Amino acid sequence: MAIDYTLTVKKIHSLEKIYVLFSASTRMPFVECDPEEFDDQIYIFANEELATAAAKAYAEKQMPTGVIPMEKSQYLAFFGSLHLIGVNMLVFEDEGGVTRMPLDEIARLDPKVAEKKEVPMLNTALQLTVIYFIQELRRPNQKKDDMVRMKRLQELEEEMIADLVRSRFILAVDFSKVEGEIEPGKTNPNVQVPVVKAPNGDAFQPIFTDVWEFQKFHKNPEVKLRMAPIEFKGLLGALVPQAKGFVLNPNGVNLILSREQLTAITKKFS
Repeated sequence: MAIDYTLTVKKIHSLEKIYVLFSASTRMPFVECDPEEFDDQIYIFANEELATAAAKAYAEKQMPTGVIPMEKSQYLAFFGSLHLIGVNMLVFEDEGGVTRMPLDEIARLDPKVAEKKEVPMLNTALQLTVIYFIQELRRPNQKKDDMVRMKRLQELEEEMIADLVRSRFILAVDFSKVEGEIEPGKTNPNVQVPVVKAPNGDAFQPIFTDVWEFQKFHKNPEVKLRMAPIEFKGLLGALVPQAKGFVLNPNGVNLILSREQLTAITKKFS
């Protein structure tokens, strides 16, 4: 029997703010796989007190989370963005209790976004496996001899690597110093590649899972960045000499892929 979520949707839209549980590890909504239904779900709350209590409960499990308020004017963009990271379920809590509701009930994915294009508009499988891996990898105060956790971490890493190898990415190319048009087949020394510096000074070349992640990075309109699609097998050849590796989604999960890791993965899957 189909469930009518109309009242829940109206209740959410009637709130001036909702409070979202965010992962401190990924700087994105905290995502959890439901142990019974296997839905990939996030948590939203009608007030800050309920959200803070949930964050405290996860902190006790060594899962660092924070609470981010979301204004009503942000609802449409926020709920729409959840499709891009593979979320399919919302867990909404207010004073009346907890309601699990499919994301499609409040925001549907634009079919045009889901169309397969040369430049990836979305990469939900990879986004999701990276989020789960990072959330587990960066948990504080974990015992190195916890073999159950280490096995789980290995499984998550293997799933992530499998999705990495299957994926198409976006490279950022800087045309800010280019004058006029570039002749096809000719190199131009004014074409540059942006790099991101780690705290220790190491340089990493940014790559992105999708257009949304690229746009989060490209915030300065004076910098003329263009998107260049690339498959995993082409990454090593596109890595600039001064870079230690790539950083995937630097304004999101911020996953480092070193030159050595890329070489090992490429060799394994070639």
